[in-house]
Amino acid sequence: MISRYLLKSFLTLWLAILFVSVLVIVIVELMLNFDNLIGMSGGALGIATYLFLRLPAYYLPYLLPASTFAAAFFALGLAARNHEVLAMKAGGISVQRVAIPILLVSVLFSGVMLALNETIVLEASKEFNRLSRSQGGTEIFLSRGLFWYHRGDFIYNVRRADSDARQLHGVRIFELGKDGRLVRNYIAESVRIADDNRWHLQNAAVRTFDPDDPALAPLTESHKELILEVTEERDLALLGADPGSLPLWRLRQYIGALVREGTDATRYRALFHARLAEPFAISVFVLLAVPLGLAVERTRSLAVAGLQGIGILGIYYASQTITGLFGSGGITAAVFSPWIVLAIFAAFGAWNFARVPR
Repeated sequence: MISRYLLKSFLTLWLAILFVSVLVIVIVELMLNFDNLIGMSGGALGIATYLFLRLPAYYLPYLLPASTFAAAFFALGLAARNHEVLAMKAGGISVQRVAIPILLVSVLFSGVMLALNETIVLEASKEFNRLSRSQGGTEIFLSRGLFWYHRGDFIYNVRRADSDARQLHGVRIFELGKDGRLVRNYIAESVRIADDNRWHLQNAAVRTFDPDDPALAPLTESHKELILEVTEERDLALLGADPGSLPLWRLRQYIGALVREGTDATRYRALFHARLAEPFAISVFVLLAVPLGLAVERTRSLAVAGLQGIGILGIYYASQTITGLFGSGGITAAVFSPWIVLAIFAAFGAWNFARVPR
């Protein structure tokens, strides 16, 4: 009965905190981007679409863990401050035992978060980026570790893209004739897309084929830099060829393709483990929040314990950010660092949980 009471309090607080957090973020977004939003096409519908995509794309992975931590802290903290925890102890009830349902629900939340990250969050991010760049045209697809895109007489494949720098890496362009046969093949280490959307191919090789004589060897030319005017605005969809936008199972395939080709996949293995580990922060946060909430019985102050919790979460996110930078830099030892950080904070939370006075 007491466990159900605390669990109900936890879920109610979680919904309330999540709702208020979303409302605050919407207000802040409207205030900070007011001029841009007013000028959006579609009026109120365009603004609603922007917020509908931006909230899950940018905020959901942080909102759910933070809301779950706050809900667990307040559910136990308020019970402790109102002497309900003291009454449990007087009745011979273990506070650790009554908190177990909250911990179990947090594990369920971690699973839900993993599913959301790989579906709603990814799709919202891709759609938001597509609208931001006014993309259109054929959908990019992944095959054999390469991103492929086809429009008109050109077929493109790229190893990866850097949308911020407007660069593509590991580029091949296949130009087809009117009869669909290969006319020209461009191979470049990297491509810089200028503001006028012209492609600047670096260290490019161009092979020209004679469609009427397939047995004839192609004419090969090398260029330190080659400028092509083969794109339109909607071909900027290729800037979305980011392995980070792939769901985990496709990202694993991409890593496997890199390994088979002998290409260093450390950066993407680090990304894979960071993405996989991220949802489990919810369970770890609850394990950290429960003993902090119960400690209010001793300190009689939600503020003191709350500040301690904020400090712990700050250290956690700083640790994950630092190790993530090492991983993105290709440092092999950083591949499993997200799990190590989770394990350290989980051990700290479990130690505090075990030390709660019975």
